[in-house]
Amino acid sequence: MHKIKTLFITCLFIFIFINILHSQEELLSAKTLLERLSESFKTNVRDIKADIRLIQGDMVSTGILYFKNPQKIRIDFTDPANQVICSNGYELWVYIPYLNIVLHQDILERERMKDDEDEKDEEKIKVNEETENPDIIINPILLNPVGLDKFLTEYSIEYHETKEKINYKDGTKVYQLKLIRWRSTKHGFNVIYLIIQENGIIRQVRGITANYKQITLELDKIELNNNISDLKFNYEPPAHTSTVDDFINK
Repeated sequence: MHKIKTLFITCLFIFIFINILHSQEELLSAKTLLERLSESFKTNVRDIKADIRLIQGDMVSTGILYFKNPQKIRIDFTDPANQVICSNGYELWVYIPYLNIVLHQDILERERMKDDEDEKDEEKIKVNEETENPDIIINPILLNPVGLDKFLTEYSIEYHETKEKINYKDGTKVYQLKLIRWRSTKHGFNVIYLIIQENGIIRQVRGITANYKQITLELDKIELNNNISDLKFNYEPPAHTSTVDDFINK
């Protein structure tokens, strides 16, 4: 009888302990969760290679993403074919083959200007309507997976639909978060929906502008820590192209 009583008490304590842990997880705020995911990403992810889909209205672009912590990123597009977006953290290049041009920007100079103007995430490219191509928006928050710190400082953060982890389309466990910008902007993203893995890797990010345009980025077939060379991010434009410098400010 004494053994049964002892076993019962032990099981009761285990049950209480599990419930305490579960309660603590439920009480974890969305902001605290994102802070932990951000730290996990910065600590454990050196580089990423992944398939990428960029959806803007009826336009869907696909390609291969290369990323190296903390600031290097390159996208080699398969559709539109041969288009490239590349940054080594200091410079940004956008190669648009059908226009035969390369757009170039010194990022650090642009960052200083943005600080003066208090427009920290409103970078974008407008392509002339005569090209019959929609606006191409280049926004570091969507393109740069290390942009979690900007989320933490510029948005209020809440869970979306559920606090629990769910299965993503490939079975990976993910969290769903909704971010609302503290101060509305005409050009940046006022609302952002994140689907993010436990290691801090974003699987899907959907941004909504003030005029309700939506841009969605999805990552699939992710490969981690393959020691991608820094040379991958030093873009050499094709010799036959024209270069437009400081295109963001024009």
